[in-house]
Amino acid sequence: MVLLLLATMLGGRLAEHAGAAAGLRSVRQLSREDTDDCSGFVRAIYGREGVDLRAPQASPGENGVALIHRLARERRALRRSPRPGDLVFFRNTYRPGLSHVGIVDGVRGSQISFVHRTHTGIVRSRLDLRRPHARDLNDVLRGGPRRALTGELLAGFASPDHFRLRGKIPVGEDGRIDGHRFRRAVADR
Repeated sequence: MVLLLLATMLGGRLAEHAGAAAGLRSVRQLSREDTDDCSGFVRAIYGREGVDLRAPQASPGENGVALIHRLARERRALRRSPRPGDLVFFRNTYRPGLSHVGIVDGVRGSQISFVHRTHTGIVRSRLDLRRPHARDLNDVLRGGPRRALTGELLAGFASPDHFRLRGKIPVGEDGRIDGHRFRRAVADR
């Protein structure tokens, strides 16, 4: 019960951080250490909550998105149904295979909103799980002559709950975690 509540709180905070970043022109406005691309964006946001999305070593030819997806798979974090704060992966956006990632900031039935880094900056986009080809419910993710919608390129979701936290979960002096009191709170995972 405690871990489920902590996971829900973590996802909510990640979604809030991602939503607050929408409208920025560059990941550099969030972090000087992370790359100014979609994988750098999710690393910067997750890093604010102590969630480490870095791998010890990338495989040959592995891009940042594929590396994060591999970490999610190794940690059994992949899921079909999204929640706020989850990573959302896309395939075949600008290259074959896994090529884009964002952070879910809202779920309403089959409609998902997510925040991601594009060539124009950090933006919020939509996708619909039930109607992936509907132009009125999905935003364009791949432009040009081979246009494709977010729902058409969706590859899946990953929960932040299974990634290693750097440091400790923030427990106040009064024993509360984000204002909630628990009989036995684990302060280090």
